Amino acid sequence: MSDSNENTAAPANAAVSPATSGPANEEASDVATWFDNIPRGLKLGIAFVIIAVLAIVFATWHDFYFHWFEIHTGTVNESGPYYGFWSGFGSDIGEATILVGIVTLYRHHNCHVKGCAHLGRRVDGTPYVACPKHHPDHQGGKRSISFEELKAAHRRAHEAKQ
Repeated sequence: MSDSNENTAAPANAAVSPATSGPANEEASDVATWFDNIPRGLKLGIAFVIIAVLAIVFATWHDFYFHWFEIHTGTVNESGPYYGFWSGFGSDIGEATILVGIVTLYRHHNCHVKGCAHLGRRVDGTPYVACPKHHPDHQGGKRSISFEELKAAHRRAHEAKQ
C-alpha cells in the first residue's frame, strides 16, 4: 500500500516556476503573512496617521513647493489665466499623445514571437501577428527574389485578372 509520507505529484494544470521557490519567496511569504495578521482597524489607523502627517508637511511647506510647481507649469505671473500653462507645460500634452499613439501602434503591430521586435502582419486563422521571419506563409528572405521572378509574378497576376 502507499506510505503516508510519499510525495504527491502536482496537478497537471499547476505551474511551478522558479520564482515561487527559494528563500527570497519564503521571506516575502512571511511578510505577507505578518501583514495579513494585523487587524484591519490598526491598518486604517496607521494609514490615517500617515495621511495626516503628509497633509501637515504639505501645508507647512506649501509656499515652497507650490510656487515651484506654478513656475514650472507656467501658471503664475502671466498675461491671463492659464496662458502660461497652454503656451508652456500644457502644450506638451499633444506631443505626449502623439508619442503614446506611436508606441501603441507599434505594440499592436509588432511580431508576437517572444523577443522579436519586428513589425508583422496577421497570421490567417489566429489572433497573432508575425514578421516575415516568423510568418508561416512567408517564403525566404524579404528581398530574396530576383527582378525576373518579380516580373514573372506580376505577369501571372496580370493575366489572372483577364
